[in-house]
Amino acid sequence: MQIYLKLGIAFLFLLTAPSDKANAGNHSQNTSGGDRLQLTLQQTVDQAVEHSPHIISAAKDVEIAGERIKEITAAGIPQLNGSVGYQYYFEIPTSLVPAEFFGGEPGEFEEIRFGTEQTLNASVNVNQMLFDGSYIAGLRAARTYSRLADQNLERTELEVRNTVTETYFIALLGRDNLSIIRQNLANMKKILSETEKTVKTGFTDPINIDQIELSVSNMQNRLLNMERQYELTLNLLKYQTGIDMDTEIELSDTLGHLFGRMMVEALEGEDFRYQDHIDYRIMISRENIENKNLKRERSLYLPRLNAMYTYQQMAMRNNFNFTDPEKPWFPSSFVSVSLSIPIFSGGMRSARLQQARLEVSKAETATRQVGESLKLQISEARAQFKTAMEKYISEKDNLKLAERILERTTTMHREGMAGSLELTQANDQLLATRGNYYSAMFEFVKAKNNLEKARGTRR
Repeated sequence: MQIYLKLGIAFLFLLTAPSDKANAGNHSQNTSGGDRLQLTLQQTVDQAVEHSPHIISAAKDVEIAGERIKEITAAGIPQLNGSVGYQYYFEIPTSLVPAEFFGGEPGEFEEIRFGTEQTLNASVNVNQMLFDGSYIAGLRAARTYSRLADQNLERTELEVRNTVTETYFIALLGRDNLSIIRQNLANMKKILSETEKTVKTGFTDPINIDQIELSVSNMQNRLLNMERQYELTLNLLKYQTGIDMDTEIELSDTLGHLFGRMMVEALEGEDFRYQDHIDYRIMISRENIENKNLKRERSLYLPRLNAMYTYQQMAMRNNFNFTDPEKPWFPSSFVSVSLSIPIFSGGMRSARLQQARLEVSKAETATRQVGESLKLQISEARAQFKTAMEKYISEKDNLKLAERILERTTTMHREGMAGSLELTQANDQLLATRGNYYSAMFEFVKAKNNLEKARGTRR
């Protein structure tokens, strides 16, 4: 998922970022041209949660874990199997019997053939596990694994929500910025027209026209590049939410409203307990799995007890007439109990048990490490959030100052008190300041998401 954020951040640095004054006109450029899929941020997040391939994969793991529990549970339920066997002897086996049984000389043997040419055997077997320690341990481990799969799904949802939120916000920045650049371009063209008139009357130098034309050309190129980047961001959002690339989408939320809501949410604050964090809970589940595996290895030292009941019918014929009800079938049945006692494995069981102990120790160490890491993460996230807030406030003030400078310089240019170079410099300064302002907005949103991620929460 990090590649999506990198693409979004790369797009952000291409923005020259508008002010809040543009919010009123944001939708005019997006509502024309046929039916579109309108999405608020919440709808976009819900769409991603439902159709994200990462979440779908994690949900499948939950289903697999459930089926795994059924599989292991079934091993403790009586197992019923049937079998049918047919034999045809081209030559019936010959047995040697002492001839003296039939009045012959001692030491001599008579050749006798027992049996029939054809035999059909049908049987039913019922097997039941009476005791197996590894079965109980395996069943408990499977249930813990199922809980781990649920937790992985929860964490995947959190990651998808944060990623989609940031991409949606970047798209809003791009849309607003396009509106501002178009407005700025129209203003520069108007100034160019006015300057051309003053040149004709001889009140200004023709070089002022060239200076403004260069600024207009650069702004047109920037606008084309930003339009392409905006489309790429929308396509990225479609990919993240599972929307077909041919579907046109429109972002329903406005930048000012969404950002204001995010600020309120971020400032609410929450108590932090690292034990409740999803990453810590996942580590606890993994530690439990290792403990269950250790118990399973210990259970291999215990005996295993199984019972079996078999019932069979056998028919022996010289002709294939097994369906003839007049011909006899010979039944047999028996019950057996088997006890398997482990005695000596050449040290294999001992080595596996020691490996399991070491894995438990590693898991305990990793859990403690994650707990300390989460404490550090929340501390860093809070500091980054505070810094992002301060930067946003500062850049917002700078933007107002840059707007006043451009407004005053434009007036002075019209009155002949400022040259075109000063005007273009003031305009470029405003664009750069807007870029810094919206970069600060994005850093704030990113810091807010990181803070929520450090808390292990979601909105």
